[in-house]
Amino acid sequence: MTRNASNSAVSAELDDAVHALIGYRLDRHTDTDGETRSGYRQSVYGEIRTELAARQGDGGTLRPRSLPPAWVEGLDWLTDVDTTVASWYPDPGSEDGQPETVRRLNQLAATIWAPEDQPYVREWITQLLRWSETGKTLLEPVHRWELVAACPACGVRTVHRPDASGEPVRQAALQITAEGCICESCRTRWAPTHYRLLAAALGCHLPAGVLE
Repeated sequence: MTRNASNSAVSAELDDAVHALIGYRLDRHTDTDGETRSGYRQSVYGEIRTELAARQGDGGTLRPRSLPPAWVEGLDWLTDVDTTVASWYPDPGSEDGQPETVRRLNQLAATIWAPEDQPYVREWITQLLRWSETGKTLLEPVHRWELVAACPACGVRTVHRPDASGEPVRQAALQITAEGCICESCRTRWAPTHYRLLAAALGCHLPAGVLE
């Protein structure tokens, strides 16, 4: 690729996408005394690496201990990120205490890409943002409930969606989370304030805990 011309808009998007994956994240939490405090937490990439190491037992001790099951989804996610980023930017740069993938992404973001490189850069941006979102889902799984009824918008009752291993599984089309209800077939959404009306229209009961 040529790297001799500035493309500031795309470069800024790439920098933001890299930060979304390997940058520190603002974190707000409420203490036991009810005070809300702000701070920073590890990056999505760093937190998954830390969690994976903990589950694999990389604790620096020789004493035998009980270990939790292997985190297959986390390992697959990390392997995908590491191998793909290495194909984008093979040179990891000088050792600075950071993982090679972090060094590669920092160099990727610091490079001035030519306008003709935009198709490649935009693909990277899309993939980086996708990893960021799937990584956050791995760290903080979204609680879901199902409405076993036909979608009022499209009439579809069940869909087949890939599970964590990529295998298609059957599930209800209407999926409820804390953010709203969505039909996995037609992508129609209902806000949480409409849960009760939606359930009444469908002639079914809300799952326990949905509104609480």
